[in-house]
Amino acid sequence: SFTGAEHSLFSSFYKSTLNMYLNKSISPLVLFKYDLSERNIISNFILNNLWTFKARSVKSSLLKRFIRFHIVAFSAGVVNYITLLSLVYGIGLIDVFANLIGIAAATIVNYVLNSRWTWKKYPEYDILLEDN
Repeated sequence: SFTGAEHSLFSSFYKSTLNMYLNKSISPLVLFKYDLSERNIISNFILNNLWTFKARSVKSSLLKRFIRFHIVAFSAGVVNYITLLSLVYGIGLIDVFANLIGIAAATIVNYVLNSRWTWKKYPEYDILLEDN
């Protein structure tokens, strides 16, 4: 669960983003897109934590994994975007196909980084749990 500090941080971010929207310095589409992206990241984190990597013995706290998950999601997004641009403008591939390849590359990056960093498995920690 989130502590008061994390709640305050997220609350401040949403308030500042909403303020930018109200002052017409950010479009409603950008605000909507960010909100959907964040909800998607949060729901994916919950599903990964409760299902995909449930059996992993991890040492890091839930908050640390949540922050790492966000960093990985951003990194995968960058991989997707760079792949898309490289294929469209570099070799002239149709944007739909380039985007599919970018999504595939980002999915691989996302899984590998989350598996090896966010939910890093500690075999020695598994042995300690089994002895008890």
